[in-house]
Amino acid sequence: MGQLNIVFPNGGWTQFRNITDLNDNLVEDDWDKCFNMNVKSGLWLMHAAMKHLDETEGAFITTASVAGAYSVTKAAQIHLAKALAVLATPKIRVNSVSPGLLLKDWGNKFSDERKAAHIQKTKLKRTDVAEQVYTLARSRSITGANVVIDDGFSL
Repeated sequence: MGQLNIVFPNGGWTQFRNITDLNDNLVEDDWDKCFNMNVKSGLWLMHAAMKHLDETEGAFITTASVAGAYSVTKAAQIHLAKALAVLATPKIRVNSVSPGLLLKDWGNKFSDERKAAHIQKTKLKRTDVAEQVYTLARSRSITGANVVIDDGFSL
């Protein structure tokens, strides 16, 4: 049977809302689902994988974000990764990556105008994110880090 070297929970969920209207962002079911998918799922996955990652001195890398409820839960995910890094050291490295907007399934839901403006500011591709995840997975000395991968978009 094989061994577990890397865990990369790359899922997430959000509900598109009017970010300028607080009342539109008070749907409790959306907050609960977003927090469960974006934060708690990583906690439970680490709990299930920790023994195996400890044996292989593996890596656990979460996907956070630079973008309502979605941003809050992804910020919580970044801090959860830091807390897990403290708990899992020295054998397991725990990090997170925060990619900018990728114009794939989720990113393509934005208006054509917003997508065009985004394309002018960044050339970020999935492979850029994958390369950084690979670097974090291979590194024996990086833990507790959140790496922003957005081609300078958030500067």
